[in-house]
Amino acid sequence: MMPKHPRPRLLVCAFSFLALFVLVLSGCGAQGTPTSSTQQSNNSQPVKGGTWIDDIGNEPDSLIPNGGAQTFNTLVDQAIYSPLFVGDKDGKINPYIVSEMPTAANGDISADLKTWTFKLKPGLKWSDGQPLTAEDVDFTWKLWNNPKFGASNTTGFNLITSADVSSDKLSITFHLKSAFAPFVAIWTDGGFAPLPKHHFESMSPDSILKSKDNLNPSVVSGPFMMAESVPGNHYTVVKNPNYFRASEGLPYLDKVVFKVISNQDTILKDFQSNGSTSGWFLDVSKTASYKALANYNLVVNPNASNFEVMIFNFNNPILGKDLAVRKAMAMAIDHDTLIKTARKGQALPLCTDHGKAFNPGYQADAPCPKFDPAGANQLLDQDGWVKGSDGYRTKGGKKLEFKYTTTSGKPWREDDELILQSNFKDIGVKINIDNRPASEFFGPFLNGGKHDLAEFENAWVYDPDDATLTGTDAIPKNGGQGQNWSFYSNPKVDALQKQEQTSADPAVRQDAFNKLHEIYLTDFPFAILYSPSDIAVAKKTVHNYLPGPMGASETVNIWEWWCTDGKC
Repeated sequence: MMPKHPRPRLLVCAFSFLALFVLVLSGCGAQGTPTSSTQQSNNSQPVKGGTWIDDIGNEPDSLIPNGGAQTFNTLVDQAIYSPLFVGDKDGKINPYIVSEMPTAANGDISADLKTWTFKLKPGLKWSDGQPLTAEDVDFTWKLWNNPKFGASNTTGFNLITSADVSSDKLSITFHLKSAFAPFVAIWTDGGFAPLPKHHFESMSPDSILKSKDNLNPSVVSGPFMMAESVPGNHYTVVKNPNYFRASEGLPYLDKVVFKVISNQDTILKDFQSNGSTSGWFLDVSKTASYKALANYNLVVNPNASNFEVMIFNFNNPILGKDLAVRKAMAMAIDHDTLIKTARKGQALPLCTDHGKAFNPGYQADAPCPKFDPAGANQLLDQDGWVKGSDGYRTKGGKKLEFKYTTTSGKPWREDDELILQSNFKDIGVKINIDNRPASEFFGPFLNGGKHDLAEFENAWVYDPDDATLTGTDAIPKNGGQGQNWSFYSNPKVDALQKQEQTSADPAVRQDAFNKLHEIYLTDFPFAILYSPSDIAVAKKTVHNYLPGPMGASETVNIWEWWCTDGKC
């Protein structure tokens, strides 16, 4: 998926990720401010207690770190697990259960970026009172690399050849087969937190995500622990007495209820009746209605790094083999109408997978395809696709007809689909809409390659490395998990991703990203639709509610949330 007042001791200095290597930061930089009138109450004394109700728009499919790809998994994971590192509202990485950030200066990162040492704080415990040590970290990476477990992401973890746990079990040193600059980033936020070895080591790896722990974890390490798990309805977490910051009075809240409401109309009605404390990833078409709520404030983080993407499934015999079709469809997308109509202006133009928040990563002069339906029609004509009396194209007995799928219950995406359906009809391509619940969409549907075209929002987790989107190693295999749902494999892409992963030099990485963008914008494994601004609302009586731009997003600092007079 934050530094505020009173500022947590751990978060006193927020490092940018590249600073860990080039050591350009020697102190804390200025922090950004979200565009929100929500009470930040930086001058107020936090009040303990209270129950916070948070509306979440998707049903999680796993509450075991790295067990699923959904952001809403990580959103809840941030509440119940303590990761090695956490992000903040500016997208910067901070130490959490580690005692210090690894740097070249302190000897925790080797010059060749192949050896990394993480030092844990002493006295850490799991919710059942058992010690949380480097042995748990060691167990976790090995489990995630086991194909029988079915981890959502193994990028970076699969480079680990061995790890040494210190005799006091307070540090772990990783040895990688090749340099990997984003190594800290992949351990950041609750979605990639260590797992309890003593609880899971007796289970077979292939049974863990099928166990009751998948949506009702019984041994956790975060500020809260699970009290009630009712899939499809709500997940209630209560204060964890063994949380490593409990002596500081954290978390401030007694309880958080994550209320699952998949229908955006129902979410709005819930807030109109004062039924919940906060909600994020809300329907932008209802922005005016949310602004009109008397007891709530609208919250938008300006440090967005996310992007809405339409991917092409290369397993489809037409989409995967006919570049002209993919290029023509990219040229037919009316991005301005998507932003103005579907997103009600709550988005920015973007044609690559790196928004302005990423430096390196963002490319201001990227060769974005222009909206050119006439040119797209001409391209398909030249490629031998002939329009019939129904306005749709055929060639060799095959029709340009594809299934378009996104997560159900998201009105702005339904508007996206209608606009794109019209755009593609104008060039003779027929689109049939087939939407699925998020838990199915991000699970067996995408992993099984059951889509032709698919739309979702994505964001990189604190580092611009994009190997999970297009890297060959990220292709789901045999129905297993992965996030290269285009099933796209390109040796040139893999080589460039290797270049950016193995360098700490921003210029070298930017060069690699620019070359990757050129491939993406000529070979079209995907088409970026826009960079969305995700909106949230929160009661006027809440404090320290500042959704982050990456990773855990809404709950990035959940242990710091509190309410006036302890009433949420």
